[in-house]
Amino acid sequence: MTGKRIRWLGLAAAAVLAAALAGCGTPKVSVVHAQKQMAPFVYEAPAHLEALHTLSVVPLVSGKILSDLPDIGTAVQAGQLLIQIDPAPYEAQRDEMAARIAAGAAAAAPAPAVDDSMEASLLRQGIITRAEYNRLRARRGGAPAPAAAPQTDEASMIALQTAQKAVNDCTILAPISGIISQNYVADTKTAAAGQPALVIRQNSPVVASLQIPAEMDPILERAKAGKTLTVTISDGSGTWYGELKPQPNTNGDAYTVYRVQADNPDGAMQIGKTYDVRINSGQQVEGYVIPSSAFIKDDMVEIVNEDSLIDVRTVTVASTMGQDRLVIGGLEDGDRVVTHPSEDLQIGTEVEVR
Repeated sequence: MTGKRIRWLGLAAAAVLAAALAGCGTPKVSVVHAQKQMAPFVYEAPAHLEALHTLSVVPLVSGKILSDLPDIGTAVQAGQLLIQIDPAPYEAQRDEMAARIAAGAAAAAPAPAVDDSMEASLLRQGIITRAEYNRLRARRGGAPAPAAAPQTDEASMIALQTAQKAVNDCTILAPISGIISQNYVADTKTAAAGQPALVIRQNSPVVASLQIPAEMDPILERAKAGKTLTVTISDGSGTWYGELKPQPNTNGDAYTVYRVQADNPDGAMQIGKTYDVRINSGQQVEGYVIPSSAFIKDDMVEIVNEDSLIDVRTVTVASTMGQDRLVIGGLEDGDRVVTHPSEDLQIGTEVEVR
């Protein structure tokens, strides 16, 4: 009896183990059934703030920098001296060209005519004045015509003007007011023609770029026209209001680039820092509300098809709503979306829906 009982228990344990192993072969998943509904369109995303107005200061001539350069973060005013390049080489070129032109003109000038008239002799002796001399010459047919001025070589004049312009270009003034954000010549103290030396940035306004599904363009246009659109920028310590400006989307792209612009007169918002941008359209849109945990990528979810096999869908997400996302494309009513996909769930894996 004891031996039979042991054999029976062994068979029962094997059967239980086989059943358990059979159950482990079919993963169980939780799903949410896609069902269209109306939901508010509120778009939230982190965004990097940039300056709307940034200008590179590019020297037109090369040379050693004689002036002190402003440090990064220094405020400058339009018209303020930024860079003084050594003008000596260009001044030497200018002076040499000017001397060459003067020498050429002197060589080309005709020798003055010698007046051996009686009136000239009386004038030289001091017997008559210059006025009396002129009257006497006029009575005898007028004074001789002055010699024509020699023509200056046009190419030489252009060269002189170019040299003078180079001298003027050695002095660089700030074209706009702002903050120095880059200094490329601080170490070398040498300017190179055509190469940026400084960058001036204005801290107001600030801008951030976002990509929003193009399908939402009419919704945002309607919100703007109806004055229900609210755009805010925040970082936990402050909130600022901005303006939403769509950029041209002429190629029919799936996403439209939007620029959020806000005034920053006191510099409270920092250029280069990431802020939370929230766009509340005040409008309702139709879509599928899916848990964020269901996404294996920003635009991809797994579903269980009619054969109980795992499949993948690429979707269009309009916005994030707390712990959910609003999907406006890529799903159909009744789709079973896996709420917590795992790496073990590959395309074609057979699963059991809880």
